[in-house]
Amino acid sequence: MNFRKLLSIGFLIFIIITGLLCLNGSNRKTVSAKTNSIFQYSTLSALLEGVYDGEMTIGELKKHGDYGIGTFNALDGEMILYDGKCYKVSSDSKVTKVSDSATTPFAAICSFVPDTVIRIDRVLKFNQLKQYIDSVVPSTNLLYAYKISGSFDSIIIRSVPKQEKPYKRLIEAYKMQGVYTFTQQEGILFGYKFPKYLKDVNMDDFHLHFLSSDKSRGGHLLNCTFSIGYVSVAYIRNYQIQLPDNVYFNTSILTNKKSELINIEGGNK
Repeated sequence: MNFRKLLSIGFLIFIIITGLLCLNGSNRKTVSAKTNSIFQYSTLSALLEGVYDGEMTIGELKKHGDYGIGTFNALDGEMILYDGKCYKVSSDSKVTKVSDSATTPFAAICSFVPDTVIRIDRVLKFNQLKQYIDSVVPSTNLLYAYKISGSFDSIIIRSVPKQEKPYKRLIEAYKMQGVYTFTQQEGILFGYKFPKYLKDVNMDDFHLHFLSSDKSRGGHLLNCTFSIGYVSVAYIRNYQIQLPDNVYFNTSILTNKKSELINIEGGNK
């Protein structure tokens, strides 16, 4: 074999190896680009103080993701954003679809891509379910998005009616909530858990909203008994927050009183 042939074969091998390395490098970049992130409008402490005026539209919110929870202008019901559609659960637990022109004073949104899926095949009370999920996630210092789908032996949910100005603080507004208990339900719980060092901006415990499979009922979860299904978990390392620009937010003294939050959450937190 002459020198020219050897040189040609060597060059061909170089091209093939270089192409494979580039392909592998491209794949690694694609995987690393799938990190979940949360966009949040306003803070939990602002909501506790009665900052209920919605300034961000649902259309604007959807630019940041297709999955999330929150509330609506004047605290008018519980929000569930799922598969790009926005639903409102009113204080009678009924569900309606909401247009992009509606506004929110508080919401957290992501593009949900699960990092792990846990199968649940035994009956668990809510506290047991939380403890089990906490035992399998990698760290208490991350943010988590959850989608818990399956069968519920029982579920207790609530929603607060629309408020009128001058707005009451949340500890007073929640006393007007509608609370409902349903049995033998199929559906999904949507929501998040934030770490304790972020407790002033969002819940440092499970914050979940329920939507039944037929989309006829739902609300903010107070308690449940979960019988069988799946828990999808997304690990969140990127977090963006946008603050309101109104006189109520700018002049309120924003303090997160844990005792009030425990009462609002039905004593389950």
